[in-house]
Amino acid sequence: EETKKRTVSDRTLIKRVYQYAKQYRRNLAIGVTTILLGSVTGLLSPYLHKIAIDQIILPANLAGFLWWIPIFAFVTLMNYVFQYVQVFQMRIVGEKVVAKMRDEMISKLQKISLRYFSEGEIGRIMSRPTNDANNVRIFLRMGLTSIILDTSSILGSFIIIFILNVKLALIAISVLPFAVGLTWFLGKFSRSAYRKSLSTLAGLTTKMQENLSGIKVIKSFVHEKKSYEEFSETQDKNVKANLHAVRISASYQPFVFFMRIIGTALILYFGALMVLSGEITLGTIVAFIEYQFLYFMPLMDLVVVYDQYQSAMAATERMFDLIDTNIEVEDPPLDETVKIDTIDSVRFENVTFGYDPTISVVKNVSFTLEGSKKLAIVGATGAGKSTMINLLARFYAPSDGRILVNGYDVKNIKIDSLRRHMGIVLQDSFLFPMSVKDNIRFGRPEATDQDVTEAAEAVGAHECIMKLPGGYDHIIQEGSSNISIGQRQLISFARTLLMNPRLLVLDEATSSIDPYTELVVQNALRKLLENRLAIIIAHRLSTIRLCDEIIVVEEGKAVEKGTHSELMKTEGLYSQFYRMQFREEGFDTIPVDT
Repeated sequence: EETKKRTVSDRTLIKRVYQYAKQYRRNLAIGVTTILLGSVTGLLSPYLHKIAIDQIILPANLAGFLWWIPIFAFVTLMNYVFQYVQVFQMRIVGEKVVAKMRDEMISKLQKISLRYFSEGEIGRIMSRPTNDANNVRIFLRMGLTSIILDTSSILGSFIIIFILNVKLALIAISVLPFAVGLTWFLGKFSRSAYRKSLSTLAGLTTKMQENLSGIKVIKSFVHEKKSYEEFSETQDKNVKANLHAVRISASYQPFVFFMRIIGTALILYFGALMVLSGEITLGTIVAFIEYQFLYFMPLMDLVVVYDQYQSAMAATERMFDLIDTNIEVEDPPLDETVKIDTIDSVRFENVTFGYDPTISVVKNVSFTLEGSKKLAIVGATGAGKSTMINLLARFYAPSDGRILVNGYDVKNIKIDSLRRHMGIVLQDSFLFPMSVKDNIRFGRPEATDQDVTEAAEAVGAHECIMKLPGGYDHIIQEGSSNISIGQRQLISFARTLLMNPRLLVLDEATSSIDPYTELVVQNALRKLLENRLAIIIAHRLSTIRLCDEIIVVEEGKAVEKGTHSELMKTEGLYSQFYRMQFREEGFDTIPVDT
């Protein structure tokens, strides 16, 4: 559920939404104008009925219909025309405004720190530009129109009935304060109910995303029943939240309708007395009944629209919460920005960082990488190895110390110029659901098919790609489910090589590859590493041997540093790790100087 209590006022939210709507002020102006004109034509009909009764029907002056019918037909036709225009224009405004807000949300998701994604469930994050945006879109398209139309109808009806007869008008509206008061009272509970409804809907989206993404694991562990029960439990929360919101809405609609019946009875009783006394005409009573419908039905409609409004406000809060999220890691001011054309050196100076500010994952780490040096980072799972790479790539910012690239603090380097010269291959590399060749040239969209093929051949991926149906045109399915792990890694290597990065980062990139594929990759790696800086996080000795220096990390600290031979002589953590892996690989004799 949402961990942050939102207290942003409706007025503030409406003002911010209007900033988006201002770009479409012409459509908004036309829409509002036709809504008001439609309200006026709607208000004319009861008065025309009054005229027909008092001046044509009761006096038996049927010839009067010759002028009355054309006027009534024209008013009715114009009412339909205004309705068409207002619906079309307001839908344009609704679609455009929400599209603009959705664009900003997606743009912010591309910029904000990875911390936001690690702290929030993907399903809930997805819910904001989808479910929440749809709620706002529906309100702007229809709810806003109803509010303007209903409000103008209510005010217009009040003005006309007071013009017709002040005494009967006061009697007619005497029941309104009770209906309005109840609406205001229950409205205070409606907003929290709809916020809860939206929150549980996001939870439902999250649970569906988890089940679909992990369906293979669920089936492997015979967890289908448990997963279904967990989904049902989440769905029950959403259903209960929706029913609670509906219960609030349903509680005052019958009350408002009951108030209208009482109002109608009062108009008929006191109106009949006034007709008998000659104060008003029969046509006036008929007009009052119709005008009462024109201010009571809009009032009931406003009750329903108010639910939409509360839902839209809760959704808008969540959308702006995403739009206002602190980027955390962003480009420096233009006058301080440094653009780099290559990466010649990397230096960590007493770098400290923690995903939770109170718990450091990397502690006071220092090292230097320059020229074409290859650095291996070795350590147990959770020691902070990958975190160092995340800091270097500026996915996060150090809480203490600094990282220098080419002598410049990375916080002063333009992010895209830094990452453009870094090639990162992860243990679980992600491939997009598109063709193999489009995945390989993801980092260089302008690359030709020949460039793609040469990159694949260089890393030994060409042969396995050609075995796929369609070769380089083979469409990779979501989650890379139609290729092997080894094929996925080889394609990732080709993608990185095509970028021709100056700094190559391998984060357990060969750990998921079978021995045969590893031999292919090792040969490719030697070529890939030529004349490049490299940081290699690995457990496999075959990969570590390619490095000039090794850093051993334990609980976030660099506890050992040196070459393979130097570290073996110290009989420390690296030596233990090295000997243990040789035993696991079935060697009886453990060479020290390899």
